[in-house]
Amino acid sequence: MKVTECPFCDGQGLVCQAEVNKLNRTIYICDECDTVWLDQKELKQETCLRFDDFMRQHKLQALWSELTHLRKDW
Repeated sequence: MKVTECPFCDGQGLVCQAEVNKLNRTIYICDECDTVWLDQKELKQETCLRFDDFMRQHKLQALWSELTHLRKDW
């Protein structure tokens, strides 16, 4: 099983693949700091977003309950 550590959390957070159902979009989110990436190949500081900012852009609440199909082994 492959897991990806968040580049910001010093080994404390794992990046999960998740589906934002209301957007029909896959994101990659750290389970510790809520950093979001839109592309699994670009898990860098320059390409990240804050979960609350991303969700607010789409007029959604920044709640993990908005996410489904969470996977740590993507």
